[in-house]
Amino acid sequence: MEVFSMGFKVNHYAAKTIKRTHTVDWELISIELIVGVICCVLAVVGYKASMLLIFIPAALIASLCLMGIVYSFYFCIKERQAKRK
Repeated sequence: MEVFSMGFKVNHYAAKTIKRTHTVDWELISIELIVGVICCVLAVVGYKASMLLIFIPAALIASLCLMGIVYSFYFCIKERQAKRK
């Protein structure tokens, strides 16, 4: 496909779509696990010290990291089940 614009000739080749499979990236999961555990410890310390300024953000980040790990494993299991059918 050729596009003419302001006197310049530009050849545009559209990217072809490929079927992408989900792979479990163990490095990403381990980093999320480490960050989640650290934030969980900070949340517990903030809760025991009655410091909401530390507890709320740390608990939120810890829950998001741990939910991301659970989602990655869930999606991987669902994909393997779909391949078997």
